Amino acid sequence: MARGMADFSPSALRECRMDASRHPGAEAMTADALARAVGATKAQILAYENGHRVPDPPRVRALARALKVHPWQLMNFDAHTSWTLADYRRGAGLRAQDVVSRLGVSPKNYRRFENEGIVPSRRPRFVDEVAAALGMPRRLLEQAIDQTPAVQRRQARVAELVVAMAERYVPRPGPWRGPALDDPNLIELAASYGRPVQRIRHVLTHELGDLRQKQVRAQRERIIADYDTDRRRQAGARQAMERWNEVFDRNLFRIPRRLEQFHRTAQPSDVWQLLVDIHNVDASARSDAGIWAVTKLVCSDPEVLPPYLVERRTIEDITVCRLTGAGASHVSAFAGLYAALYPGVRRPLRATARASTKTRGPGGPETFSLPNRPDRLAIPQPLLDVARTVAADTKSVIPLGLSTRFNLLVGSTSLSVVAQDEALPIDGQV
Repeated sequence: MARGMADFSPSALRECRMDASRHPGAEAMTADALARAVGATKAQILAYENGHRVPDPPRVRALARALKVHPWQLMNFDAHTSWTLADYRRGAGLRAQDVVSRLGVSPKNYRRFENEGIVPSRRPRFVDEVAAALGMPRRLLEQAIDQTPAVQRRQARVAELVVAMAERYVPRPGPWRGPALDDPNLIELAASYGRPVQRIRHVLTHELGDLRQKQVRAQRERIIADYDTDRRRQAGARQAMERWNEVFDRNLFRIPRRLEQFHRTAQPSDVWQLLVDIHNVDASARSDAGIWAVTKLVCSDPEVLPPYLVERRTIEDITVCRLTGAGASHVSAFAGLYAALYPGVRRPLRATARASTKTRGPGGPETFSLPNRPDRLAIPQPLLDVARTVAADTKSVIPLGLSTRFNLLVGSTSLSVVAQDEALPIDGQV
């Protein structure tokens, strides 16, 4: 049988039909009964079960619906680790046009994503949207993208282009300027990701600039190893030089994968700023436990927060959020790239900032909790600083609405939660 429908399994269809007949109270699901249920003929069902014909996606959905199973159960799912995105789509019983209709995207953009792994530049949540449309975890979708032949070819070619540019630009003396805009390698790299050349130049300037710093350090150690008169310093310098050269090589060969991951999840500047603000709420917390940011104080439209990167929940009637594990990794891994693209945005706090503030304890002024709730909540530092400045100038407390039930009262050195119907304190007493 020719490959199709994500390795449609005739035996799986037959087994699902037989299993349906064994359910308590179920009528026997004969080939004839299944045919009537899906608007086919008995001969067609037997042809599917014997591997003589492969059902199209709408027929797979109908078969799965009639048998009360997921369409994947009609596939050879044991081989799913080698499935491409097109295989998963067909395995879900969907045609490309079905996904296009669900997502409201152009057929061209969807084909580029499915066949080449190129995320539409104006749809930063597109990977999550496709995963939801196909009913699959994002992790599996990412794995499927990596299995796409065009993506694998791109990764191999990107590695060649990056090495060529590293060899050309990193050793150049003088101020660091990054790759030239008219460099053919840069132009090809930009085209492979469907992004403007200027954008890719900013990204490569950062990545290759980091390599340049490693090379400079290795060269400094080499000078000591070659010319220092102290043999112990020479030996130490040789070891340091080897370590820096190893770091250089390791980081160089990570760049293609970093570019791939970044362009699948890259966010616009406003959303990146929100991710930084959410990260900084937790990074500046006075506790090792995770801190929730009050969503309405972070952004006016929570729907812009990517679900893959930001977890949202409700505590009492207050909507809160914090970075997922993937979100924290994203901020940590790509802060430098975002800074190269959007120089004016706030930077994420370093881990050392978190460590240096622990002494103030989990009840410090930057966090607060609701009555009889253990969860720690916080507001973004920029908003907190403004509110405290106003509170200090006016010698009063500043109320910030958290929800229909609660207000947060910000004093010059304090935070306190009160019910909406409680009177505000006088003279700044919270």
